[in-house]
Amino acid sequence: MKTVSVGAGQGFYGDTPRGAIDVALHGDVEYICCDALAELTVAILQKERMRDPGSGGFTRDIAAFAKALLPVCRERGMRLITNGGGMNPLAGAAAVAAVARDLGMDDLRIGVVTGDDMSGRL
Repeated sequence: MKTVSVGAGQGFYGDTPRGAIDVALHGDVEYICCDALAELTVAILQKERMRDPGSGGFTRDIAAFAKALLPVCRERGMRLITNGGGMNPLAGAAAVAAVARDLGMDDLRIGVVTGDDMSGRL
């Protein structure tokens, strides 16, 4: 059985990336996991997505976390995981990709999980 080590990087939408940076720099982890979604946050992001379906509905602090963590993660071979895409994971991924481009990381691979949006069935 393979063992992986995961470090906590975010506890809520609006959290500071400082703790995640400490985990990335000083923790012996392979993954940094940022959890930005609580029930209230999902409701807020859904309202935002309804106002702007193309680019609304993801946590805006995803860019700050990406800017702070991507260089350290790349240097140390860690992976960054987040649910900050919220109600619009493709737009969240686009925000991370923009940060990566600004950091000169054009080759960064970004994975997106979709398929759990049930709003069309309501």
